Amino acid sequence: MKIYNKITILFAIALTLNLVSCTDDLNTVPPGGKETTAEEAWNDESTYNKFVAKIYASFALSGNQGPNGYDDIVGADQGEATFLRSYWNLQELTTDEAVCAWSDDGLNGLTFCNWTSSNRFCELTYNRILVTIAFCNEFLRETEESLLNERNVDEALKAQIQEYRTEVKAIRAIKYYLLMDLYANVPFLEEESGVGAYMPEQKGRDFLFPWIESELLACEDNLPAKSELNYGKVTNGVIWMVLAKMYLNAEVYIGESKYTESLTYLNKIMNEGYLLDTRYSYMFGADNDLSPEIIFPIIFDGKKATTYGGTTYLMAASWGSDMEPGSNFGLGQSWSGLRAKETLSNLFDDNDARAMFWTDKRTLETSVLNDFNFGYSVIKYTNIKRSDPLNVSVENREFGSDNQFPDTDFPMYRLADAYLMYAEAVLRGGTGGERSTALGYINEIRSRANASTISDSDLTLDFILQERSRELYWEGHRRTDLIRFNQFTANYAWPWKNGVYSGTANINEIYKVFPIPAAELVANSNIEQNPGY
Repeated sequence: MKIYNKITILFAIALTLNLVSCTDDLNTVPPGGKETTAEEAWNDESTYNKFVAKIYASFALSGNQGPNGYDDIVGADQGEATFLRSYWNLQELTTDEAVCAWSDDGLNGLTFCNWTSSNRFCELTYNRILVTIAFCNEFLRETEESLLNERNVDEALKAQIQEYRTEVKAIRAIKYYLLMDLYANVPFLEEESGVGAYMPEQKGRDFLFPWIESELLACEDNLPAKSELNYGKVTNGVIWMVLAKMYLNAEVYIGESKYTESLTYLNKIMNEGYLLDTRYSYMFGADNDLSPEIIFPIIFDGKKATTYGGTTYLMAASWGSDMEPGSNFGLGQSWSGLRAKETLSNLFDDNDARAMFWTDKRTLETSVLNDFNFGYSVIKYTNIKRSDPLNVSVENREFGSDNQFPDTDFPMYRLADAYLMYAEAVLRGGTGGERSTALGYINEIRSRANASTISDSDLTLDFILQERSRELYWEGHRRTDLIRFNQFTANYAWPWKNGVYSGTANINEIYKVFPIPAAELVANSNIEQNPGY
């Protein structure tokens, strides 16, 4: 059951936010065009549920009307302006896993690892995350006890609002985690911060890491329970996953080893009732809301949550018209852009079911950057129910609800990732885990994919980095992984790194973080550019 059965995200409440520096006054303007004052909106008891729905929707959609319209942030292409599409570009096009045939400064800057502070994807991701934080702060400001009392909110609704507040605080912390990972030094705003012309101060990872940690820990055990009804909501499992990721990357973020802490929260996830899905491909199809493996999805729906970002982008941009995607994969769009780099395609053995590539009339090599036929097409994401495009004949495939927009959710966090993180934390010296357990987790993942199992001697950090790519490719983790393994700016050349097909192993270390967008520096005198930009 998708979250749309519980709360209506689309058209729930029309909220517009103008980003001046980082935040501005929040006003409500319903699609019919009649302005509603903030006081009127908050006196409507349904506003609280709808506002939280809007915050969740900001992970997936560009505004209040799909696939575009009543946009949250300014952008010529509202598909690009969605969180997942812009974030995915930063995390994947900058690595050894993906390349795009569309040639422009923004995309090429990412592919070549030589972006600047004017790169539009750096700016779109930055603005999109900060807009969600602004939404969160507005909700928290408007749900203080004193204001609820002034509005004569009844006790039952107050109790529900307290749970909403915990969810919203967790989402805000998750968004700050993403900002910390991507940009390191960012504007910091809480609900007490000013609005309008207020200029927030900049905070670095030394401040953000313990603040995010504290916020997430305060939310633990006060969130919605893991259940079908709460699919898509932030639960304990979600914040445990974020904490485990923070601790796994702590040496990058704050120069401290926290692998034991990572294992503490990974063990909690293992005991929360998540299960590996029976088939790898099921997690990337039109009914992947049925998967017992997904810890936190970004939700899409072919009728109710449509966008030119999200999983629409991951499908349509990966397919050419020669693939007949409407009849083969249930989505009749083909944009001929994204494809796999050979450094990804070459990782798989012949029988590995995770190698979900279209190779007909394609070359392995991506030696011609702007030719879509150079590089395998990826068919990992589809609009097929019980998706298994490599083994189920076309006539036996059942598609999602719409041929132009998919029902497929994006699995932002899932159990197999936790298994791989567990193994890595053990290998890096964390206590609270066993090497034999780690080996068992890895072999569970590989057995599901029909890949050969490994022995204890094979279980090394180098193997883990490769296995993470085999299991998690195109899921938005790769840049962070390569940085953690010290192979992003050093020790590893992949195609088109530094603007040449042969790649360059060592590039400037400034690229371990993205620049603060140039427009932000003009708008806020409290913000300094990241070193080297």
